[in-house]
Amino acid sequence: MAATHCRATDVTLRLEIPRDAAGDLHAGVRSRLARHDDIEILDIDVVGLQPRLNDLTVEAEASIRLTPDAEIADLTGIVGIHEAQPIETGGPSR
Repeated sequence: MAATHCRATDVTLRLEIPRDAAGDLHAGVRSRLARHDDIEILDIDVVGLQPRLNDLTVEAEASIRLTPDAEIADLTGIVGIHEAQPIETGGPSR
């Protein structure tokens, strides 16, 4: 993916990671996001964790690059990703 044609954005995600997945939680989130060809993962921060019987529900914030044809909503089409929202970057609070 050529960086000059992509747009960078920050997203908040809620997704499932199998308990027996290889690596740590960051690797599990990367593995899920890597299933979409139009996404380049720049950085991931795990901010929440809910253990379940067979998997872990993870809340994460990620910096990603999207190709011009991709949208943040496309992330929820990846199996195991239940929510994907842009992180709002507002101005100074009053």
